[in-house]
Amino acid sequence: MPSSCILSDNIFSAVTQFFLAYKHPLEPSSFQRLLTQVINSSKSSSPVVRTNSVALFQALLTLNDPEDPHNLSRLAVSDLLALPKTGKTAGPDHRVALYLMLSFLPPSDGVSATLIQTSTPLLAKEPHEGATAVLAAALPPHIDFLLRESSLLSETTQLIAKEMSNSKPAVRKAFVGLAGSVFFNGQGTLETEKGVAFANALLPSFEACLKTVASNPLNSSGGPYEGYVAISVLLGPFAQSKKFGQCISVRI
Repeated sequence: MPSSCILSDNIFSAVTQFFLAYKHPLEPSSFQRLLTQVINSSKSSSPVVRTNSVALFQALLTLNDPEDPHNLSRLAVSDLLALPKTGKTAGPDHRVALYLMLSFLPPSDGVSATLIQTSTPLLAKEPHEGATAVLAAALPPHIDFLLRESSLLSETTQLIAKEMSNSKPAVRKAFVGLAGSVFFNGQGTLETEKGVAFANALLPSFEACLKTVASNPLNSSGGPYEGYVAISVLLGPFAQSKKFGQCISVRI
């Protein structure tokens, strides 16, 4: 099958069903060939084909080597990001499909660092609101993993804090929501020194979001969303952790 081929709807559905029933580990070389087909088909103009490409990718990820449960994810992450990184996607619908695939990658060494280092700059530049929302939703578990199990680059922390004040409402909301999700859905993020350092770096941005919305709640350019997230984080995880003392200067 040519590598540039876009699979039809019926073929995709049949292949997906086969791999859902297939119970053996998938060889990396076989996965790589199938991944090429999945990525090619994710740029189809047909919504059904794009949806099926995502479903097939999800099915393939279940066929990891039991002794290396993240081997396929490590192979996939760079390939999924290659086209968005170089600006060579076929459009926002193509990026949405690729970002949906990223959301199925479980956090792990060799996956999370690559994903976060590459995708946070992409998120800041993404012009399509739908693609922005999908990509932002895929990142919090990986940031949480890096804060607990590995390390998060200071450049990434600085970028998140900066983009929480981006002049574009869609980008600003995406980064505020991303940061809020890390603290609300993380597995003990604030129980680690790195997590507390990350929170301290983002604290001024959360307070700025709250003050901006509170000063003009009816006419805020992004609506009240950022203010709600900020006050929920400040009076929720931050206050409950008892690690910030008088640093939380919330005024209601």
